[in-house]
Formats: sequence, structure tokens, C-alpha cells
Amino acid sequence: MQKSKFLNIVLATAVLVLAILLATKKVTTVMKSSKNTTESVAFNLLDSAYIPFKKRSLGVKAELHPKPAAVIGTYDKDGRPNIMTAAWIGICNSNPLSIAVSMRPATYSYASVTASGAFTVNIPSADLARYVDYAGRFSGKDVDKFKETGLTPQRAEFVNAPFIKEFPLVIECELTGYHDLGSHRQFIGKVIDVKADEDILNAEGRVDVSLLNPLIYGGRNYYETGAFVAEVGESLQEIDGKPFVPVQRRTYKNETLKVIHNRKSVRHFTDQAVTKEQLELLLQAGMAAPTAVNRQPWAFYVVTRRETLDTLALQLPYAKMLAQAQAAIVVCGDMEKAGNMKDKGYWVQDCAAATQNILLAAESIGLGAVWTAVFPYDDRSASVINTLKLPAHHVPLNVIPIGYPTGEDLPKDKWKPENVIWQ
Repeated sequence: MQKSKFLNIVLATAVLVLAILLATKKVTTVMKSSKNTTESVAFNLLDSAYIPFKKRSLGVKAELHPKPAAVIGTYDKDGRPNIMTAAWIGICNSNPLSIAVSMRPATYSYASVTASGAFTVNIPSADLARYVDYAGRFSGKDVDKFKETGLTPQRAEFVNAPFIKEFPLVIECELTGYHDLGSHRQFIGKVIDVKADEDILNAEGRVDVSLLNPLIYGGRNYYETGAFVAEVGESLQEIDGKPFVPVQRRTYKNETLKVIHNRKSVRHFTDQAVTKEQLELLLQAGMAAPTAVNRQPWAFYVVTRRETLDTLALQLPYAKMLAQAQAAIVVCGDMEKAGNMKDKGYWVQDCAAATQNILLAAESIGLGAVWTAVFPYDDRSASVINTLKLPAHHVPLNVIPIGYPTGEDLPKDKWKPENVIWQ
């Protein structure tokens, strides 16, 4: 072979290899820039110091999380009501429906359950954490926990045990057996009746976990239940047999930041009712907003009548979702509170701050909401003023539809570093 032909072949081969390397680098760059594909997630994970699915042995530890934070109610041998906190508890049988709870022999309730043959399981909401903690730190042998906490004992309807009036969910259990396991005795209680506060029930009469917001225990700390993820069976179609790639999700140690970043404009609602108590929580959040010279130049109209919501839905071009919403808050500026001509314009800023607080509060308690503008459009303002019969000094800034989200609306990542000018 001639030397020149050989050199040409070598040169062509080098060019081909270089082209392949450049193409591979380009594909890799595209993969790195894509945030929404499983390929990019896999590449990022492999390209980092993090090694997926690498396990470390922790030894024998109670790392089953979360654990229910329940309070057990019993009568002692003298008929005195007592409570104790239990985390080693759960449903253990379907028919008959039964609950297992484990107690150490040293606990005061151990002897009470054994003797009385009954107990109640009291499920707390997160705002009762201090009472749950107290009931778990002191013994009924030493203190009257009902007296010390101010909680109210009530005799169960069907079993010989007390329940806690202030706890939103109560389960009455009849002792059917027990097992001595070692450090603990596991008591088996057949469920005789369940009692629930009406304000934690949904339209079908079932306990709504988001309304109950049960307290849970893990890692020597108490936690709230957490956000809704999916209905049972909802994601079956996503099981495709392909290798699992973990999704890189943003997490927040600070609950405030979590609410801010997960807030979304919700335009699709279920038919589940919103309670007056929930709406008052939103209004309290709105009135906690900053306000110039503390004038608080706002007025909030709460609309729950179906007819009024439907009327506004027809008249306001970007508030059609009011036809699905269960309630609405109309944020108005009160011109009598707004001040003189110099600072009168601050009402818009103050009411906007109140609106944002309402939107964030809705997100924080599992509701959905969206800002639909009224001011400064004359036609929209006239529709709201006429429908609600507002006085002349109340100027509507917006209408906020409120309800339980269907899950169709998702938060958007609006972070753009190019919008930040550092000086």
C-alpha cells in the first residue's frame, strides 16, 4: 500500500473517531440539560458522589417509620381513668377488626387492661402533641393525668374504658387475647365502635386524613402526617417493568419554604365541602399580612352560596372555576381605612399581601386556591359590586376560589437566575 494512501486512511479514521466523540459529548450535554427525563436523572446520579441504593447496616433498631402516636385510655382497679401514650400499636386483623398494642409490665396501664378487659385508642391531631407527650412521660401511678392536663375523661359507650373528649378520633376495644413477647405484652383488642368528630369527616362520612392531621412519631420526634400523594391504585399504569430510576425531588427542612414552593394556582376542585373553621384560618392568615401604617385597609367577603358562586363564574372571564369551587373570598380595599390622598394607593399593596397569605394558608391545610383579578378592570369590578351589593367604599381587588384540589394542578418551578442582578 502506498504511504500516501495509508496516511489518508489513518487521517479519515481519526476524523471519524473525533466526530463520534464530539457527538457523544453533545448527547451527554443534552442529557445533562434535561431535567424532566429519567435518562438525565440516571446520568446525574451516576455522575455524582451519591451511590443509589447502597445500604448501610444499622443493627437491631426500631426504624419502622412512622409510628402512630396514640393514647390508650383505661380504668384502674379503683375505677380511676388513666391514659398512656403508645407507639407500638396498629391494626392486626380484618375480621374481626382488631388492634394490637404492646405495653411493658412496668406501665400502669398494663395491669388495668389485663384486669378490665378493655381499652380505648384515642387518635390525636397534630395540635394535641403536648398532651400526647405528657401522657407518655408520666405514670398513672404517680399523677392523675386527666387532672394535670385538663383533658376530659368520658366513659366509653360499649366497653369498660374511658376516652378523651378532646381527641378527634376514638376507638373502643374489647380485649380478646394477649401474647407475652419478651419486653412487652401485646394486647389484642376487637374494635367495638369508632367515634369521630364531625369536622374531620368528608362528604361520604369517612375520616378525612387531611382534616384529622394525625400526629405521628419517628426518631424520637413528633410529626404531622404529611401531604397527599396518590389514591390507591392510581399509579398502576406507571408500572412498566423498566429499571427504576429515583426522581430527584426538592425537599425542605423548613415547612414555610415547603408551602411557598408547593403553592400552585388551583383551578380544578372536588365537590368536598370546605368548613367555616377552615375559611376562618385563611382569613386570619390574610389579616396577618403587612400593612402600611397599620391601616389594615381591607374587607373580606366570604361567599359560600352556590347560586352566588355560579353567578360570578358566569360574569368573570377568568374565574370560571368558581362553578366547581365550594367557597370564595373576595378581597376588597376599604377606602375609608385607606387614608389620605398621599398614601391611599397603598391599599392595593396591603390587600395583595393579604391575598398571598390566604393562598399560602390554603396550601398549608390541603386546600386549593387561585387569584383571579378584578381590579383595575371596570367591567369585572361592576360585576362583583352588583352581585355582592358592595358599599361604595369597598373596592374589590380579586376573587379567590377555594376548595379541595383534584390534583390536576401542579406547582411550577419559576426560579430563573438570570432574573437576579447581584451588586
